[in-house]
Amino acid sequence: MFSGMVHELVSGRKPESGLLEKRFDAAMTKKLGIVKLPPAFWMRDPKINPRADHLFWASLLIGDRQRVDLAISVIAAELEVNSRGKKINLQRELVSTVQVLVGNLLDTMSDTVLRRELEYGIHGILPEFFPDNLEITR
Repeated sequence: MFSGMVHELVSGRKPESGLLEKRFDAAMTKKLGIVKLPPAFWMRDPKINPRADHLFWASLLIGDRQRVDLAISVIAAELEVNSRGKKINLQRELVSTVQVLVGNLLDTMSDTVLRRELEYGIHGILPEFFPDNLEITR
C-alpha cells in the first residue's frame, strides 16, 4: 500500500499529503481489523495487513500526532504479541523500536534538505522519544 511513498522518498520527493492521508486511513482501518483478531489469524499479505512500519512512516510524513499515536499503538500491539513468553520491558522495546524506525525512514530519504526538515518535525511530534533534541541515530 505504501510502496509509492517509499519510492518517492528514495527519489528525493515528499509524497503528497492528501493522498497519503487517504491511504493511511484506509490502511489503518485494515490494520485495526487484523489486530482485533487472534494473532494466529494475522495474515502476512501487506495488502490485507499493512506493515506497521509503513503506517508509522506515513503518519510521520503527514505530521499528525493522532495518526502517529495510532501507528505506535499498532507497533506496541505487535511487539506485545511477538514477545509473549519472553521477559522484555515492553515500554523500553517500544521506545527503541520507534527510534530505529525513525532512523530507517530518514535513511531512505535521498534529499538531505527534506530529511533535515522531517527530522526537525519528528522532534516536534515525538519529543518524548527524542528528549533534549537527542540526535536521531542512523
